[in-house]
Amino acid sequence: MFRIKFASTDDMKFMEEIAKSFKIPFSCDINRCICMVAVDEKPFGYICIEVNNNIAKIVGHAVLPNYQMKGYGTMLLRVALNNLYDFGIKKAYIDYSDYDEFYIKNGFKKSNNGLTIDIDELFK
Repeated sequence: MFRIKFASTDDMKFMEEIAKSFKIPFSCDINRCICMVAVDEKPFGYICIEVNNNIAKIVGHAVLPNYQMKGYGTMLLRVALNNLYDFGIKKAYIDYSDYDEFYIKNGFKKSNNGLTIDIDELFK
């Protein structure tokens, strides 16, 4: 059965493998980022978020192809944003990419700094 949890150091190698499978850079540092994984028997998706000055930046987010289009990426994003909300973080953003439409569908808006979301508004 699938679950979403905070990533452990053991999960990092799976997260890096997922990133490599998409040829995307992997820059998640578990000591500096909020990292979460979606796990079945092993991790199949992840999200990593850096927080600086109470603003969160999504630095990594991917789900393996066999698990795509089933809502797992959205669930990972929502759980991570909910945790940020619980931590008192009010804003989040991600740089523009090929996946902008996914984030726009999930409440992000275009801005000068990429796609942004007001987390307070999302969870009111």
